Amino acid sequence: MKRKIGLALATGLALLIAGCASQSSSGGSGGGGGSSTPPPTGAAATTARNFNLAVKCPGVHWEKKHGWSDQQIMQQESVEEEDIPACEQWVQAQPKGYVPPPPGGTVAEKGSTAPAGAAPAPAPH
Repeated sequence: MKRKIGLALATGLALLIAGCASQSSSGGSGGGGGSSTPPPTGAAATTARNFNLAVKCPGVHWEKKHGWSDQQIMQQESVEEEDIPACEQWVQAQPKGYVPPPPGGTVAEKGSTAPAGAAPAPAPH
């Protein structure tokens, strides 16, 4: 019985290693080992940039407001130098009390900020 289990584990490990090796070598010999998909262009690039601003700008604004240098912000948030003023403009353009929408694929209940399945809060006495 021990021999069968050992053989099964060894076979599984060999298949796992072979699968990983074939995935890493299937990227082609294009010199950087990056993905074979082209970078986004046109509307896709604009949408991606707007999403990045919506995600990063609240943090950039908070850090700027609390006296962080541009270099510190660029390092912490992984943004370019020209993104910092763009973020400040983006934040100014948002309505007061703006909360970004949840990421795609999630469902938010109307009028509720509690996660789905959470127990209701007890009534005050």
